[in-house]
Amino acid sequence: MKFVEEHIFDAPLEAVERMYFNTTFCPRKYEELGLEDIKIVDSSDDPVQYFVDCSFVMEPSLPLPGFVKKLLPGGQKISVRQVDRWNTKTGKGELDIQLHGLEKVHIHSVMTLKAHERGAINIMQWTVECKIPLIGNKLADFLGKDIRSKSADDHAASVKILQDYL
Repeated sequence: MKFVEEHIFDAPLEAVERMYFNTTFCPRKYEELGLEDIKIVDSSDDPVQYFVDCSFVMEPSLPLPGFVKKLLPGGQKISVRQVDRWNTKTGKGELDIQLHGLEKVHIHSVMTLKAHERGAINIMQWTVECKIPLIGNKLADFLGKDIRSKSADDHAASVKILQDYL
């Protein structure tokens, strides 16, 4: 499954870059979103190749179908490992998400952060793939819907944090 999400910010691109390229941003956003057991696994403040690798526990925003519940070791909650990478010179980034217990699921986003008429925009081109026989497409569709259902909350948390960078 492939789809695009856009987060538009009514703030200068430079402020949004300072926020996105700060290793404290992702864990702070996860706290704002109410995620649990947030840990920074690894990070780099390299001025060009920034990254932050976090783990956390979350609940899906959509009710889990029965076939998904059977695959998850934690029942309703999902353990997640997420790596955000940015090239601070080009404004290009990548997001990789791994779900514990669902190693055959690959969630990836190519991100482009650039100026926009309202200030700045992060364009996220998502790919959700699942290589589990018989249910792979259904699971990928479910996960894509879950990501899209969380997009507005994710954006709102980012907008709130952005106030500290203005």
